[in-house]
Amino acid sequence: MGMFDSVYVPCPNCGEEKEFQSKSGDCFLDEFTLEDCPDDVFSNINRHSPHKCSCGIFFEVDEKSRVPIEVSGIKN
Repeated sequence: MGMFDSVYVPCPNCGEEKEFQSKSGDCFLDEFTLEDCPDDVFSNINRHSPHKCSCGIFFEVDEKSRVPIEVSGIKN
């Protein structure tokens, strides 16, 4: 099993938090919010994106603004 860090990102539609995993940085199984995530961990935040929320939308993080955004054009 590989090591990673987790970043919890709120869905831009309903606010439910989803776990995004990053393999950059120290990878000590640390947990962060989007706001307190170190830059080195953040650089790999979209590695498994987009994420599907239970409300039905798919989303990822805009890396320039650090804001979760809905991804359009994906069918459920």
